[in-house]
Amino acid sequence: MTQPEVLIQVLEILKNREYSEVESDFHAKVPAVFCRDRSGLICKVSAGNDVACLTTNHLAALAKLEPRLVPLVLAFRYWLCHIDCQAEGGIPSYSFALMVIFFLQQRSDPVLPVYLGSWVGESQKYWILCNFTDRKRNNF
Repeated sequence: MTQPEVLIQVLEILKNREYSEVESDFHAKVPAVFCRDRSGLICKVSAGNDVACLTTNHLAALAKLEPRLVPLVLAFRYWLCHIDCQAEGGIPSYSFALMVIFFLQQRSDPVLPVYLGSWVGESQKYWILCNFTDRKRNNF
């Protein structure tokens, strides 16, 4: 199944579920499907973006370490959404999560580790290593 086919299928599935404002942007640099859940949280789904998968895994591992991380990031994003608009050239929402993580890592008594180390499973380490190795070969 190709990336566009995956996104078209995701679009159809989300339209038939309890999501509102289901839209797509297939002409963007990274084609994606957007929707809003009941709580108002906006979700973006893309296909074929390896870096997004890696960063999502990293955020998930940090959220397991510190359960207050997700509510804190959501509160920060909610507060900033009235100040900053990405569509008008503002900061991407992922950057807000990085700001909160950096803040929690830099406390005098750090809430989050700077490096996950053993918190990332061996299979994920192998996949990440292979992914970067394959990408490096393709670029040369």
